[in-house]
Amino acid sequence: MVWDLYDGVRSGVAFYRGEPHYFECEFDSEAVDYTDVFKLWMMDEDTLKLATEQWQIYRLWERRFHSGELGPDTHPGNRGQNALYDEIDDGIKQYRNSPGHPAVRVVGKFEAIDDQPELPQGCLREIEVTWLPVP
Repeated sequence: MVWDLYDGVRSGVAFYRGEPHYFECEFDSEAVDYTDVFKLWMMDEDTLKLATEQWQIYRLWERRFHSGELGPDTHPGNRGQNALYDEIDDGIKQYRNSPGHPAVRVVGKFEAIDDQPELPQGCLREIEVTWLPVP
């Protein structure tokens, strides 16, 4: 699941060593740019369920938006568009605001999975991440 994109994947949820983790890209304030190093925090099963449900709501909207069925003002991230999404988002924000100490720091390499013709033009392609040790 991707939560933030800015010139690449910046935060979301992915598995690391078989366990769900929240990940967030480190920002280099001296270079004023994002790095390829990510902090990962273990994610409990309840938060993972919330995140998965929120991701499904978003992906359904994204497909409909890029198919021309919905306008940008209907984005579920706009408060008031989807009550369930808003409720889930509140729970996830509580987790994101205080995840504790990072479990690990790693380099993240994200790649789109090939051959996804069922996704409309413009949709974020399903991606895979490879976690590597920080050099």
